[in-house]
Amino acid sequence: MARIVHGNHPFDAPKDQPMRIGREQVGYFTYPDIEFLATSDLNVLYVSTDKITLGYYELAPGSEFNPADHHPGDECYYLLSGELTEVNCDSGQACRLKAGDAILIPNGAPHGGYNFGTEKMKAVFALAPNMVKPGTQTFPTDLVGKRRVFEGEQEAEYQKWPAHAQEKVLPTIDRLGEWPVPDEELRAEPKYFRTTHDEDMLCVVNGYENPYLMKFAFSTMYLDFGELVLPAGGKGCRISDPESHPGQTVLYVKSGYLSAIINDTRETFKIYPDEALYIPENCTYQLMNYEAEPVHVIFARSK
Repeated sequence: MARIVHGNHPFDAPKDQPMRIGREQVGYFTYPDIEFLATSDLNVLYVSTDKITLGYYELAPGSEFNPADHHPGDECYYLLSGELTEVNCDSGQACRLKAGDAILIPNGAPHGGYNFGTEKMKAVFALAPNMVKPGTQTFPTDLVGKRRVFEGEQEAEYQKWPAHAQEKVLPTIDRLGEWPVPDEELRAEPKYFRTTHDEDMLCVVNGYENPYLMKFAFSTMYLDFGELVLPAGGKGCRISDPESHPGQTVLYVKSGYLSAIINDTRETFKIYPDEALYIPENCTYQLMNYEAEPVHVIFARSK
């Protein structure tokens, strides 16, 4: 496959149609680019449009990605395995994550990652609206050599920030769009990262006739991101109610086997673990589980 195109991947597939993305359609890229291969990570790209991007990346034990990165869109990770320490090079905030944890990096926030653990780290990432600046295909390198670390040589160059207190609010359905904090607080400098663990996620029941569980790790003005669980069991298979969304949706199968049907065309998909389903905006669909175990899916949806 040719080099991937940010904003148009898979490059030969129309983005106004639903599609399954399996191993034959993923693309690969490194961050940073070729000038910094010794401190790069390998990225697997499933979908990239002008509104949403989803993929996963890996860090070997003891490795890092450097220089620090920043994006025009909000970025979220969901850790599938291993551990990750994500650092904001402006504030020095360091968040340590393990499997099942998620992190939100507000648009423009500079970030670098380290794997201080003993096993490979793998994390699903999603961004909205863009991963790279529209009209470009390269990542910024303006933060080369800039890292705020304990007793670092550059410490005198960094601004000292006052103590920040985050009010803890109850995770209810009315907080969607501003979870875990309101947008004004999320965008305030130095754009602190937000983390959630499984027990802290905003849980909702989706569907009246055929309910399933959705766990929102984050919900911002640009992006919804989290995990959905479609249980097993029912009169026949387990299904969801018909649903559609004004934004684009990408579903990454974490475990189990997800089936889906597009209501208007009856086009039917079966998505295996480590594959994804892309659903365009305003497309009505239903999910199905024909298996004996629940299906766990990482979802990302643009606004």
